[in-house]
Amino acid sequence: MDPRRALSFGAAAEAYAAARPTYPVDALRFVLPPGARRVLDLGAGTGKLTSVLLDLGLEVVAVEPDDAMRTLIDPRAEVLEGTAEDVPVEDGSVDAVVVGQAWHWFDEQAALASVRRVVRPGGTLGLLWNVLDDSDGWPLDLADHIGMEDRLSLVNDTEEQPTDATSGRWQRQLFRHAQHADADLVVSNLASRSIVIVMPDAERTVHLDKVRSVVPDGEFDIPWVTDAWVTTL
Repeated sequence: MDPRRALSFGAAAEAYAAARPTYPVDALRFVLPPGARRVLDLGAGTGKLTSVLLDLGLEVVAVEPDDAMRTLIDPRAEVLEGTAEDVPVEDGSVDAVVVGQAWHWFDEQAALASVRRVVRPGGTLGLLWNVLDDSDGWPLDLADHIGMEDRLSLVNDTEEQPTDATSGRWQRQLFRHAQHADADLVVSNLASRSIVIVMPDAERTVHLDKVRSVVPDGEFDIPWVTDAWVTTL
């Protein structure tokens, strides 16, 4: 893990909140145990997952270490400063832990120990990533240009579990959805990515100008797939 990239997101918090896609309700239902009431969104970022969970009528605790990201989380949630490795939540106090677009930034062993401590027996750990459907057309050109790491072709190339830090059995489903957008939103999305945030200014400008040249004119839909994994703890 590149620590510069892991700690870079606060510099682009507004772009992240405005341009990153949300998560499908069905994907959240897939990773939650029956009867879940209180859920921890770990590494919550600007609260993309948090808002969907709240809209499902759940009580949500959102834990995020970055000040700039944390201030943008939906105020309906209980919002706490903290890390995945040292979760500031009482033992056995949540029915599930969900992680959107963040597990790969954690120290897996330490994060799993924290998760096991805070989840009630029979609760779940759900890991979700939004990946671009780069099957063809401009999404393929875009993914190739930026060397996109979260793209469907790479997901399809592997059946590896998202972490080997747990011996539990994992279930996986893919959920297709779309985000209405224009070129400005795509540029903002890419500007919120760690690989772009840490670029020198001149290189970043050239990179994002190229992004704008790849996407269509006017308004269009960005095809996303949520890659969702769940295990019972």
